[in-house]
Amino acid sequence: MSSGGNTTTVYGGDEISAIILDPGSYNTRIGYAGDDFPKVTTSSFYGQVGNGKRIFGEDINVPRENCEIKPILKDSIITDWDAAIDQYKYYFEDTLKVDYKDQPVLITEPIWTELPYRQKLIETFYETFDFAGLYLAKAPTCISFQQGRPNCLVVDLGHDTVSVTPVIDGICLIKNSMRTNYGGRFLNDEIKDFVKSRDPKIAVEPTYKIKTKTPTVYPDPAEYTVKKTIPTTTESFNKFQQQRIWHEFKETALEVPERKLNSTNPQQALSIKEFYSQDSQKRLFEFPTGQSITLGLERFQFAESIFDPKIYKFSDENIAKAYPPNNGEIKISSHYNEYRPLKRIRKPESNQSTPAPGEGDDSSEKIRGLSHLITHTLSTIDIDLRASVAHNIIVTGGVSLIPQLIERLYNELSNSNPGLKIRLHAVGNSSERVNQAWIGGSVLASLGTFHQMWVTKHEYNEAGADRILNQRFR
Repeated sequence: MSSGGNTTTVYGGDEISAIILDPGSYNTRIGYAGDDFPKVTTSSFYGQVGNGKRIFGEDINVPRENCEIKPILKDSIITDWDAAIDQYKYYFEDTLKVDYKDQPVLITEPIWTELPYRQKLIETFYETFDFAGLYLAKAPTCISFQQGRPNCLVVDLGHDTVSVTPVIDGICLIKNSMRTNYGGRFLNDEIKDFVKSRDPKIAVEPTYKIKTKTPTVYPDPAEYTVKKTIPTTTESFNKFQQQRIWHEFKETALEVPERKLNSTNPQQALSIKEFYSQDSQKRLFEFPTGQSITLGLERFQFAESIFDPKIYKFSDENIAKAYPPNNGEIKISSHYNEYRPLKRIRKPESNQSTPAPGEGDDSSEKIRGLSHLITHTLSTIDIDLRASVAHNIIVTGGVSLIPQLIERLYNELSNSNPGLKIRLHAVGNSSERVNQAWIGGSVLASLGTFHQMWVTKHEYNEAGADRILNQRFR
């Protein structure tokens, strides 16, 4: 790959074989630009055995003595740099056989990354891997490219966070964006708290421990036997395996109710709860022990907490402390000017009916659910862009796959914003929806005109980190 200044030559993504790296809090995705899906989708956790060796991928689910399971990222930001480097090197060299000298890398990043983190990320990649070129792309920008919508509102329901980001001409409006921690991990902790506080008769054991089991339904006790030959595992390993149970619970049992469960009218609230407690609404969830529990209203209450995080009250105070009240506002220092729309003369008889910031969106509350986050974000966007953005709301992330979530969100947004034509875009293919940021990066890096966007190590050293980050990686 040439590092010269000749930008007249157009290269396609298949000619340079760029690498796309999409680090997420739950999964990390790696693959080639131009592909439809990543070659590697691996856990963003790793196992560390007693001799210091690190284990990645599905191997971390194999029980071993003295093997600690640790996270690599939190809120999509790398927290364990040594483990991250080892993991990326493992997949770059052993799986993808990357030729660093001839292949550039595009790395997706969340909108809330600070300047020191971005500097460390770039320096680490240049020094450790010596890629031919590098580019940092905001995840919402990649998602907008994947959908082919330069002006949109990206609603990302991830594992650690839920974020709402306006994207205008491919540039993220960070000052108008919002983020909360009421995402997939929040739902997992609700399920864990519910099961553990309900009854000690509910046996929760990881799959690797079970030798035989007999199907039973709670309140009947679980009937199973445990393997005797398994090694003595660590507490972190057992917790990680239990998290997989809560994750499966969330994916298979939850469903968003059509109407709010917390109605201000007591009689209406009672009728709603009675409706969702009917036998036709009940589902069974089977634990690895073979014991099943019947879920009626509870499975709707868990899903309802996406829209109203206050609806579930934690029994375990330690879990409750992990989720302090959050209204979604992001405080981040930005060193560059964001997109500024052309100022137009506004007519005094404007009929926009979206509530102004601080009105009609429960802004007095310290906690904002999904609909309130989106409504508040729309109200802060320039009035000339608001209609275009409201017409292109992209819903993505694994949590968005919960049944009936899109329908409920559309109804609430339409009621909250009567002056706007709301249109939601959610990809029907579940694999595509959870990989949207990676796919967008693949589309972006495979464009022939993107060749001039790569930044080489020589250019980085010559121009300096500040200039590259502020002017090139927007």
